Amino acid sequence: MEVDSKIIFSDKPSWWYVELMDNIPIGIYRTTFEGKIIFCNRTFAKIFGFDSRKELTDYSAINLYRDIKERGGFLNALLSRGFVEGLPLPLKKRDDTPIWCADTAKAIFDEDGIVVFIDGILWDITAEIEEKEAKSYFSDAINDTNFFSIILSPKGEILDIDENGCKLFDYPKNKFLNKSLLDFISPQFKNFFSHFIDNIVNNSREEGFLTIVDGKGEEHHIQIHAFAIKKEGKLDYIKAIARDATKRIMQQRAELSREKFQGVLEMAGGVAHRLNQPLTIINNLLNEVLADLKPSDPNYQKVIKVHNQIKKVNEIAKKVSGIKKYKSMDYVAGVKIVDIDKAS
Repeated sequence: MEVDSKIIFSDKPSWWYVELMDNIPIGIYRTTFEGKIIFCNRTFAKIFGFDSRKELTDYSAINLYRDIKERGGFLNALLSRGFVEGLPLPLKKRDDTPIWCADTAKAIFDEDGIVVFIDGILWDITAEIEEKEAKSYFSDAINDTNFFSIILSPKGEILDIDENGCKLFDYPKNKFLNKSLLDFISPQFKNFFSHFIDNIVNNSREEGFLTIVDGKGEEHHIQIHAFAIKKEGKLDYIKAIARDATKRIMQQRAELSREKFQGVLEMAGGVAHRLNQPLTIINNLLNEVLADLKPSDPNYQKVIKVHNQIKKVNEIAKKVSGIKKYKSMDYVAGVKIVDIDKAS
């Protein structure tokens, strides 16, 4: 038997409808075309990290987008068809945590055909998007022998590592299992590991470098892409794809050293060139002054000392112009400077 909805809802007070929408487990909203939030339910507020829907009244929906251009794309899609259905949008929470939401919305027009409101529903699909990204990334890397996969617990214990990883680190698999990855990280870089894990827990993913010590005591700089795998909304484990980037990093360091050396050479040549001319003039003037002074003159010895010091400056200028390699030496407060004697 068909029930007349007018009979069911006609005698309900306004708060009843608000409570009904608050209890629906997806976000419901109405905004102006410009983005001002006119109404939203409790679920909508929670999705974006607000304590209540009242905090979002008159709030601009534009602030919920990671990139304002995405808002423009959403409006263009809405205006071209009058509605959008399940459109994935890269949004952000109140604290700037990135999230993904699927949005189904409809444009509400006035009598003149002008959009006055946008009514819609949205739901959080962050876990689905991240899982797809992780699967795509792992699928691309799985057949590349330069990569290895590793699975970690939420605290960083190694739950599994593939054959490529075992070969790279020169350890049997049982050496890794149920031990913290921290145990294999170079001592000087251990402090970074806790930040690495925290970022995965907070952001659901992390990319970076970890320095691992292998079975022979050699360091490897590992580029790692880690993804949080969630179960029922909670972090279940961390799945990561990594590769040995040691050669690339060493090449970058060598290139940086060459660039640094080239900079030293160019600076040295410029300094030596600029010094030579005034030093030549000073030397000539001092020779003239000494020629006019008698050894008994009280200023004679002072000029001799100045002349000797200028000769030392001349020698330094020659060494600077003759720099052939980059050598540094410790200076005050941990600063390093070019060792002119060893570099020339």
